[in-house]
Amino acid sequence: MAAIGTGWLLILNIFVYKEPAKPKNTKNILEVLKGMVLVLKDYRFVVMILIYSMFWILYFQMFDTVLWYLTEHVDMTPVNNSVNSLLSLFTESPAWKFDPEHVTVINAGTIIALQLIVSSIVKNTKALPTMIAGIALGTLGMGILAISMHAWVFIAGIMIFSIGEMTAHPKFISYVGLIAPPDKKALYLGYSFLYGVIGSGIGGILGATLYVKFVDGMNRPDLLWSIFTLIGIVTIIAMLLYNRFLAPKHNGQ
Repeated sequence: MAAIGTGWLLILNIFVYKEPAKPKNTKNILEVLKGMVLVLKDYRFVVMILIYSMFWILYFQMFDTVLWYLTEHVDMTPVNNSVNSLLSLFTESPAWKFDPEHVTVINAGTIIALQLIVSSIVKNTKALPTMIAGIALGTLGMGILAISMHAWVFIAGIMIFSIGEMTAHPKFISYVGLIAPPDKKALYLGYSFLYGVIGSGIGGILGATLYVKFVDGMNRPDLLWSIFTLIGIVTIIAMLLYNRFLAPKHNGQ
């Protein structure tokens, strides 16, 4: 599917697309590098990236600790039975089984199903308060995992986290566009993706360390999810403080 999509775009690019005229670039490489350094000197922007990165520490648990937890501690039989009961209407003796990769399917599927609805709800709301609301939902989803090991509780936690993600992230991109100087918007947007570098780098190491200590060592996955929920709460508090004391005042922030 990826090859077909890429090939089709290549054909369109060769035979249909015409590159629009670009303004002449008058900056030399030294000026470009200087502009990159100036972005990192914008302390408000850097603080925003660091705060938002904490939320993505939670997100990257979906690719390790959540999957380990599912495999070792969650009995997905109720979900399997419900899906197979539905499939039995169309085929005989279905044997569908919830596998770890379906966590990603739930995350992506929730976004595909609800993104237009969520976007229509928050399209006219200010960026920072909407980001805070999204992070709060994501934190709630992570906290739900600490409540019970039941299969449907697990599914609910992943779905609520996904709703929080789709609420917060588009507004984050919008906010970066609002605070960036008019001639440096692309540069700021490029640097904004440092949240993923920080979130994945810290999230992977932290998640593995905590999982070994609290789940493998103490058989207390509830403590693991409580710690990540606490990280989400700290992120919300930090974002509220940022909004109160550091955020540049722009319409729509």
